[in-house]
Amino acid sequence: MMTITLEKLYEFYINTMKSCGTYLLSSNDSVIGYNIFEQFDIGAVSFLHRDNLQKLFEAGLINDEVMNKSLILRSEFLELQQSDEWNINAVRYSSVWRQILKLADEINSLVERYTKEER
Repeated sequence: MMTITLEKLYEFYINTMKSCGTYLLSSNDSVIGYNIFEQFDIGAVSFLHRDNLQKLFEAGLINDEVMNKSLILRSEFLELQQSDEWNINAVRYSSVWRQILKLADEINSLVERYTKEER
């Protein structure tokens, strides 16, 4: 089994988070489909998992607020997979999706701010 370095895990986490956000609302269906239903879907299962977030937190790469909000995002996203709103049209118009996209924006902003503070 291959072990992922903390640096690579953080990179995967960042890439996962950047594939989700309200910026997608002005994107075409192809971009939404790829980013949400391929990139973010895989990353949310793997790189927003509690164990991986805990590793990033313990290494000082994310703070507790980012970790907790990431866990909420993952949970809400995984719940949507089992709903009728698991489609591109819902991403554009559903209030639940809007909440998820806004939470992703908030997390991305917090990560950016935290990274700048740590430098």
